[in-house]
Amino acid sequence: MTGRSIAVVLLLLGRACAQFGSTSSDVVARLRVRVTFGDHAPCNSSTRVVLTGAMGFALAEGPVNGECTAEFFDVPSGRYRVTVQGADASNADEGDVEVNSVVTQDLEVRAKHTEDSDPSAWTAHASFISVKDLGVPSNAAKEFEKASRLIAKQDWAKATERLQKGLALYPNYATGYNNLGAVYSFLGNNAQAREALQQAISLDDRLAPAYVNLGRLSFLEKDYPAAESLLTRAISLAPTENAEELFLLAYSQLTDHHLDQALQTSRQGHTANLNHHAYLHLVAANACEQQSKIADSMSELEAYLSEEPNGVRSEKVRKALATFQAQTAAR
Repeated sequence: MTGRSIAVVLLLLGRACAQFGSTSSDVVARLRVRVTFGDHAPCNSSTRVVLTGAMGFALAEGPVNGECTAEFFDVPSGRYRVTVQGADASNADEGDVEVNSVVTQDLEVRAKHTEDSDPSAWTAHASFISVKDLGVPSNAAKEFEKASRLIAKQDWAKATERLQKGLALYPNYATGYNNLGAVYSFLGNNAQAREALQQAISLDDRLAPAYVNLGRLSFLEKDYPAAESLLTRAISLAPTENAEELFLLAYSQLTDHHLDQALQTSRQGHTANLNHHAYLHLVAANACEQQSKIADSMSELEAYLSEEPNGVRSEKVRKALATFQAQTAAR
């Protein structure tokens, strides 16, 4: 078989998405990111550090400790963007860093205090829904609106309190449970996140963002059949323009050996010309290879390189492509 080369690329890609333990030497075993402010002020308790890969997805996220340092383990080597988030914090520079294959690596990112935050920063990992709903009683609506403002500031703990108060006043609000589940996922409370999201779906079985959030949880737990089912349901309810959702679905389909479906999902992102969809070419390349369509697989790898010539996986993709080219020439 010729499937080993691309399979290795996708294995590394999957590990980067899940950020769970790996024994590969192509990682930094322990990555410490220290956040420093120009005014030497201490970190707010809400301050978090996010590592974003070449595709623009948040691949890992963690809170800072008392020394204003966040720790990550088994991080694949490559280039990342480090983003500082918090109730009153944002980046003071671009935050582009290089992670090397070492046992321990220390990095420093400069931050600044700010009163405003960019809502797009918190939509990458979890789907929140507007709380404006005519059916919500005014006293509960006030709590949900306060929660939305706290979410925009990434103040997850206080947002949780407001959402819980609002749901105590109006427990039949599916949107509130979805947002609570999304907040729990940011806090790393996956069991509580799953419970809240399932409650959202029990109240409204057509609430697409709740299926997306549950699908992300299943993907991170490597339950790919569940992730495939949930994300398929979400996209059937509300066709997405989010490349991340399509990637998670396509990767889950590939892992479940649903090759035709993985190809269809991958090409959906290309056809729509979504931002940051280049990684979908790697899923398509692997699916084609498993179907013995080597020429198609090579075309997908070339398409990836044309879109991400300097991506974190580009060098490995070039090696896989060179291997296929040599094998084809030898025939």
